[in-house]
Amino acid sequence: MSVVWTFLGGKLVQEVTSITLVNNTEKLETASPGTGKRWLLLGVRMLNPDDVNRVLVIDKYKEAAKTNLVKRLVVATLGPAGAMQWPYGVPTETEKRSGTPPEILEAGNTLEFKWSAGGASTGGTDADGLVVEYLEIDL
Repeated sequence: MSVVWTFLGGKLVQEVTSITLVNNTEKLETASPGTGKRWLLLGVRMLNPDDVNRVLVIDKYKEAAKTNLVKRLVVATLGPAGAMQWPYGVPTETEKRSGTPPEILEAGNTLEFKWSAGGASTGGTDADGLVVEYLEIDL
């Protein structure tokens, strides 16, 4: 008996974003498929480049206005230079995770990546503080 693997098609995208955190200030980034696009989310990596603990969150919303929360993919408390990955790679015992692959996003769905305000700090920058990997499919 042989196994046949069918590739979903589409283009593999690995978006790398530089993240700069500022003293005691929340940081938000978003990502969303464009019109006529669908994403199969493969993975996300977030890093805390600050010198204090921060709570990092990945939320999936139904729309760009972020009114309707579909699900919280992960929330974790990370120390300085700590990293987390969705769906795998749990770095701490304080992580709470829901949603397992696949996560499919339609045009309008929005992913929000949040770094909470962490208290007095020096801030910090990481050239690849956020990496989002997905298959992009044209409809």
